[in-house]
Amino acid sequence: MNDEIVATVTLQDIAKAAGVSVASVSKVLNNRPGVGDESRRRIIGIADQMGYQARTSRGQSSAAIERVTIITAGEYYSNSQFYADVIRGILDAASSQAVSVDVRLVARYLPEADSDIDKILKEAVSGAFLLVGLDDPEIIERIVASGFPAIIVNGADRSMRISSVTPDNRSAGWLATCRLLAAGHRRVMHVTLPHRTSLVRRMDGFRDALEEAGLGFDRSRDVLDLGKEGVLEYQSALAIRRALNDGRLDGVTAFFCSSDLVALGVVEGLKEAGFAIPGAFSVVGIDDVAIALYSRPPLTTIRIDRLELGRVGFVMLQQKIADPSVGVRHVDIGVELIERSTIARIG
Repeated sequence: MNDEIVATVTLQDIAKAAGVSVASVSKVLNNRPGVGDESRRRIIGIADQMGYQARTSRGQSSAAIERVTIITAGEYYSNSQFYADVIRGILDAASSQAVSVDVRLVARYLPEADSDIDKILKEAVSGAFLLVGLDDPEIIERIVASGFPAIIVNGADRSMRISSVTPDNRSAGWLATCRLLAAGHRRVMHVTLPHRTSLVRRMDGFRDALEEAGLGFDRSRDVLDLGKEGVLEYQSALAIRRALNDGRLDGVTAFFCSSDLVALGVVEGLKEAGFAIPGAFSVVGIDDVAIALYSRPPLTTIRIDRLELGRVGFVMLQQKIADPSVGVRHVDIGVELIERSTIARIG
């Protein structure tokens, strides 16, 4: 079909042929939700048959997104409710747009992850990528060099070459710590394994709250680094017992933990040592995974909308495909304090 014929095809033409409203056609051709899968496929098929070619405001052709590849660490995919929900958000958004999704699992750490991603890129002829929880600089280099459109979900490119979306981790840390300070606590310890930027940002929010309250921040005093203790996140109970035995928790009345998994371990370690929660110590986590509600006592935490995190990542990838010249940006998703039963007022 020649350019003259293509130029005469309108949304009204497609709507009439498909037996739907112009609004429905507009939603489908602009990759917006609100149209059923069957109607969406019919509209796309008719638009292709009629030779319709949408134009962006820059006069460029708007590419259709047909297949997306999620790349994430196998460890995240199999062991983490957080990442399972993020991926489900992506899958839900893709399904609403009749977009096929592949999930490719890679090693969590370099150099294995680098070689896994290199293999994925060599096999790819065309496509687009969502890097879920992967923001190592070497991995980013590989993706940028490939030229494929990509978005980082729950991570960030500090070189600002790939757009990204994360929870507002710094605000989450600040909000959790402010809640403990409001309950009268003046010696709050942050328990974390700061191996990723997102966890460092949560610690930054913790520091912000302490400094704003005039308490100052001393990392050697105020942070229990699980990495330096030689334990993993799910082993935080062991680190707490060691800190108790060594006298490092003298004066501490509350804990802000970098995740619910860490917080539940802290609660376990304190209870095993004979302390009541929240009678002796108050504890706050982050993430609001399902088990936080059913722990004993139920955990006060910061809720992250993980489904929304995945959906926003998918929409950002659509926008990048439609207009490759769109600027790089970082998007923060809001968080919410969920009050349960692990904070007690003191003083």
